[in-house]
Amino acid sequence: YGPDPLARRYDFGKDPLVYAKDRVALAQQNRQRILDEFVDDGDSWYKARRGYLLTLTLQTSATSMMANWLGGVFVNRDKKGDPEDRKPLEVVSAEVQRDALKFVIENTFFDETYGITPELLTHMTSDSFAGFFQAMTNEAAWPVHDRVMGIQASTLSQLMNPTVLRRIYDNEMRVENDEDVLTLAEVLTTIGDSIWNELEDVPDRKFTVRKPAISSLRRNLQTEYIQRLFDLANERGGSAAMKPISNLAVLKLSGLKGMLEKASDNENLDAYTQAHLADSLQRVTKWLDSQYTFQTNASQGGGMNFRLLFGKEAQN
Repeated sequence: YGPDPLARRYDFGKDPLVYAKDRVALAQQNRQRILDEFVDDGDSWYKARRGYLLTLTLQTSATSMMANWLGGVFVNRDKKGDPEDRKPLEVVSAEVQRDALKFVIENTFFDETYGITPELLTHMTSDSFAGFFQAMTNEAAWPVHDRVMGIQASTLSQLMNPTVLRRIYDNEMRVENDEDVLTLAEVLTTIGDSIWNELEDVPDRKFTVRKPAISSLRRNLQTEYIQRLFDLANERGGSAAMKPISNLAVLKLSGLKGMLEKASDNENLDAYTQAHLADSLQRVTKWLDSQYTFQTNASQGGGMNFRLLFGKEAQN
C-alpha cells in the first residue's frame, strides 16, 4: 500500500519494468507451444486450458505490477544531514510513468495481446475426472468474453481509481514548473485514446459481423470505460482533488459524444459496431443532458428538494 511503487512484493530485478516485459514475453512464447508441446499424447485437453491460464496469470501479474507506478512517489527514510541528502519524497519520473502506462495499455486493452485463436479456444475444455470442485466450477467451454472483460475491468480500476488519479494530480505540485511531469489530463487522454482508437481513422471499406470495425472484446472494454467516466464525473465529494478529476471526466464524455456522432454516420459499419456506437452515444448523451438539466434546475431554485440526500448535503 502507499505511493511508493518499490514497496511491493514480487517485482523482482533492479528494473521492475524490464522484469514485467520479460514475464509477458515468456507468457507469449509459451502460449504458442500449448497445443503442440504442453499437452502430451494421452493427456486430457483440459491441460490446454490450464496452460493458457498459467500464461494469462504471468501476463496479468506483470501489468498489475506496473500499474502501481502511476502517481508513484519514492519514499526515502533519510534524515537531515545524511550523506546522500536525498529528499524524503521523490516523484517517479514522467518518462518512467509513461513507459509503465504504455506497457499496461498494450498488454491489456488490445485483442492480440491475449493470443486467443479459434484453434486454441476449441481445445480449452474442462475435465470431469479432474475432481468434483473443478468439474462444478468450470464449464466445458471457457467463457472468453467474461474472462477477458474481468481482466480489462480490473485494469481500468487500477488506472482510473480516484486514489491513483489524486496522487497523479498531487504530484504535479511536487515537481518544479520547468520540469516534465505526468499530468492528470495526459493520463486520462492516453487511456481514452487507446480505448477508442478505432474511431480515429476508420478504413474506407465495408465491414461485416464476421469482420467488424470494432471487435467484441474491444466493444466490451469501451462500454466499461464509459461507465468509469460516469463514476468519476459523479464523484464530486470526498477529497479536494475530486473536483478537477470530475471536471476532466465530463470533458472526456463531451469529446467522446462528438466522436460517436461522427462515427455513427459511417454506412460501411457492420451491425455489431453500429448497435454498439448507437448505444454508447445514447448513454453518453442522456448522461450529459441529465447533468445539464440538474444544474439548470438547481440554479433556478428547483434543486432545493435535493439539498439533503441520505442525511448528507448534496454536491452541486
